[in-house]
Amino acid sequence: MIFQTREGQGQRFRLRQFSFSKIFGRASPGIFVLLIFIFLLPSLVAYGETQPKFLIIHLDAISSRYFFQYLEDGYLPNVKAIFEEGHTIQYGLSLFPGGTETIYPRLKKGVGNEKGESVGWGYYDREKGKVVSDLHIFSQLFSSVPRRARASFIYGVPWIDTFMFLPMINIPELLETYGVIELIWFATDTAGHALGEKIYLDSIRKFDSYFGKLIKRLNLAEINLILYCDHGMSFGNEININHVSEIKRVVGEGLETFLFPHIYLKNVTLKEYYAHKIVQETEIDFAFYQEENNANRVIGYSVQGKVIFEENKEGKIRYLFEGEDVFNYYEDGYQGEWLTDLEWLSLTKESRFPAVPVNIFRLLSNKNAGDIVVVVNPPKIIYTKLGYSANHHGVTDTDLLIPILLRGKDLEHLYDREEMWLHTLFTSIPALDFDNIEPEREKNSFSFWGSASEDYYSGFELSLSPAYRWNIAMSYEPDSYKGWFEYDVYSSYVIRLWAGAGLEHQLDNFDPFLNTRLQMDFGKIQFNYGGQVNFSNWKDWQENRKEISYQINDRLSFNWHIPNRFGFTLHW
Repeated sequence: MIFQTREGQGQRFRLRQFSFSKIFGRASPGIFVLLIFIFLLPSLVAYGETQPKFLIIHLDAISSRYFFQYLEDGYLPNVKAIFEEGHTIQYGLSLFPGGTETIYPRLKKGVGNEKGESVGWGYYDREKGKVVSDLHIFSQLFSSVPRRARASFIYGVPWIDTFMFLPMINIPELLETYGVIELIWFATDTAGHALGEKIYLDSIRKFDSYFGKLIKRLNLAEINLILYCDHGMSFGNEININHVSEIKRVVGEGLETFLFPHIYLKNVTLKEYYAHKIVQETEIDFAFYQEENNANRVIGYSVQGKVIFEENKEGKIRYLFEGEDVFNYYEDGYQGEWLTDLEWLSLTKESRFPAVPVNIFRLLSNKNAGDIVVVVNPPKIIYTKLGYSANHHGVTDTDLLIPILLRGKDLEHLYDREEMWLHTLFTSIPALDFDNIEPEREKNSFSFWGSASEDYYSGFELSLSPAYRWNIAMSYEPDSYKGWFEYDVYSSYVIRLWAGAGLEHQLDNFDPFLNTRLQMDFGKIQFNYGGQVNFSNWKDWQENRKEISYQINDRLSFNWHIPNRFGFTLHW
């Protein structure tokens, strides 16, 4: 290639020849390998083929009442538009006590309150004689969230949800890789508790805005969308109750421990005595207990009277009362029938107290439940050191009744449903399988780069993946050869941190090394930064990768090796 350059003010020209032959001369091994891969590419096994695809959105702490009010007021225009072609279950019901720690670990197994470890934020293990702390329950919740979705807890801090657009940028690619992706929006819960309804609503509107931008990048014809809220949130709380001090005062020396809503007694034969005493001497609304010698009967006390929940051999439950019908079920048409869990929800879905007999009876059937379970309904609110302005600790509709929105061909069999227990949602979808959603391996790749500068050489890199989270790679540059393996030690929807070890040949010497690589994905743009330390010099950490890639399509990307090397990568 010939370039003409002008020097000085005259008409004198000097011809200067610039040749790429030096570059491609150095790169001939890489070009040869590249041609082989291009020739073989059509016959290579495709990567990341997943069918069907599910995008599951967990929107924390919005009751049906507030959700549909916000929808009507225009605060959720994108959600409204997207699910107009789908179906909305207005009467979803979560488990008591309302909380992510209670419902989320049960969703994939489809089990109710009667099974599972969590019965709230902690419980008392009678066999071991010790309290299982809220830290343990959080650990259980954390581990039940998909590995790459666990950074959602960080975005759950108020105002940090502003940065939720970062993981949402990568959802289209993640869906191609995994097939089932959970987008978990925790910030609404923390904002509602600590900062009030205005900041809570700001987070909801932010979610809708980000959701609208995400949907534009998805092919909705091949994706099943599920949006659910895990429990409600009750505002307008006016009566603060220091529940801990009140229980200690009333139960006194008879108390083993109290972990709301569970009271554990030293003498379990005194359950009836203390349950009645609690509602008479405190602002607590209900105190329930399972009869000592009859596991099929639960008794509850309130200042208005006594309620009775009984289970028959078919697993159906009936409701009786003495004094006042505090739930107004009989006024709404109930006549003392034995009903299934779903029949209870269908009957009471528009009640202020939806399906309370089922929620309380099943909870007290759990081996970790307290001897007495207490309930505090809005407008009352239990005391916390953080001074919460809202909560979801009752059995009312704003605590537990939630929306479930569906769209997709694999969800159409649910379009006739008006009500659903939330914990049965996932197991009601035959095509939804959370097992083995991870790909068999990472993407293989072949990269080639070059530079016009004499100071930077051309080279190539081949990376093959034997299994998910593992890569085995080799690279060639004129002054060195490397071979190494790396393992994904941490991942979120945005970053992956790789660590590994390898062997480098340079200047006729072989030197083992340790290496790390930080991979950051922002849609079609990927940034890689890595370094290594050789065994021969542990103190000399060296930067060995600083690269920005742009994904042209699912098989090809353009790479910039900072500062001045450029190349391409083939993926398969």
